[in-house]
Amino acid sequence: MKQEIFSKHVFEFLEKSFPEFIPTIKYNEDGSFDCDLRSPSGRFSMWIATYNEEITFGIEDPDGKTNIHTHISCYETDDLENCFKKLTELISEIKENKVIVYVTDSNVYDWITYKSLMEREIRTGKIFQKYFWTSN
Repeated sequence: MKQEIFSKHVFEFLEKSFPEFIPTIKYNEDGSFDCDLRSPSGRFSMWIATYNEEITFGIEDPDGKTNIHTHISCYETDDLENCFKKLTELISEIKENKVIVYVTDSNVYDWITYKSLMEREIRTGKIFQKYFWTSN
């Protein structure tokens, strides 16, 4: 699938499902685009990029770094439905505070399900610094 066509499909999906990303879209020369959405808590952002026929979805951490991300490959038109389903899950889990940003034992930011982090805190007796989408 050509980059411009792929980006058009992703744009149409975002426009229908997550229009709050649309105002931040910035197109690149190759037809790919980047967009982001700042959390209401103001502590971090979600971002989406459409390079190389894949959706890269990630978090810009409180320090402005974008190391936290995952790739959703969408090489064929038939893959798009599953790709959009996965992207919807990721965005929804963050917006619902089911996945949060936290400071690891190595003193770097990462994402984790809130449930898993609570289990880790109970198991280790350590309290981690947490950043939620809606509030802290």
